[in-house]
Amino acid sequence: MEIIGPLQLRVMHHIWENGACTVHDVHATLNAVPEAPKLAYTTILTVMRNLARRNILNQKPAGRSHVFSPEITEDEYKQSLLMQICEDFFSGDADRMIEILNKSKAGQVS
Repeated sequence: MEIIGPLQLRVMHHIWENGACTVHDVHATLNAVPEAPKLAYTTILTVMRNLARRNILNQKPAGRSHVFSPEITEDEYKQSLLMQICEDFFSGDADRMIEILNKSKAGQVS
């Protein structure tokens, strides 16, 4: 699975936390964050449609709008992402990846 971008991740966090919702729901919630930049409805719509095309969200008609629900859980996404990083940067050596993470956590990585 490909890495999703920062705005896509904000959308997914909302959906993972709240379950199936409409573009309006996500748009209202993301724009309610005080310090965050305001986003156009069409921007959120495009992001959610792109996530649906990538099979990360499921899109179903509901009257005049569409309801989007997650196709994968947050843990499934994280696991897939970590496995991809492990393959790309550590040739599949999870022990080496964990070693680097532990060094970084301890402030030992230069």
